[in-house]
Amino acid sequence: MTSHPIFAAFYRWAGWLGDRAGFAAQRQRLLTHAEGAVVEVGAGTGLSFRHYPAGLQVLATEPDPHMLKAARKAARKADARVTLQQAPAEALPLGDASVDTVVSILVLCSVPDQAVALAEAKRVLRPGGSLLLLEHVRAANPALAHRQDRGERRQVRFAGGCHPNRDTLRAVAAAGFDTGGVRSVTLPGIKITSPGIAGVARKPA
Repeated sequence: MTSHPIFAAFYRWAGWLGDRAGFAAQRQRLLTHAEGAVVEVGAGTGLSFRHYPAGLQVLATEPDPHMLKAARKAARKADARVTLQQAPAEALPLGDASVDTVVSILVLCSVPDQAVALAEAKRVLRPGGSLLLLEHVRAANPALAHRQDRGERRQVRFAGGCHPNRDTLRAVAAAGFDTGGVRSVTLPGIKITSPGIAGVARKPA
């Protein structure tokens, strides 16, 4: 992901627009499933914090220092008890089987190594724990998938390393999660990032 104060400001603005277009409701629905000890990976500027249940203990990780600066302000306004730590999704500062819920919202499109990030999520989750997903993915429609492939280089360059054409649901299943609780959704925004998935994947008990 691009690390720059201007990009962080743009990301916050774009996230605000996305929330007004319907993303906020999708975040809120997803986070009703957050319980126990929670870690949010790639928390960005903290757009999700206000949607966590009051009193919930959340560790939010984010590798970008400029994003963290904005996230700290959001954490102070949240009803949940949010703490922040600078760390990438591929190297979480947590012990094995130490949390009940991992949250990934618009993260798996841009992590450098999706398989390693998912392996980390599985490592830190307790048996039966939940991976909450809200991600844009490769389109099932071949014509749209072709557009995603054609637009990938531009999207990666101008959207902080975001790949619009990753088959994320397949990757989650390949990592050993039960994806029965994950459904296809349409996300607000540009056409190539509108195919998405949302729901609860589980680490086997």
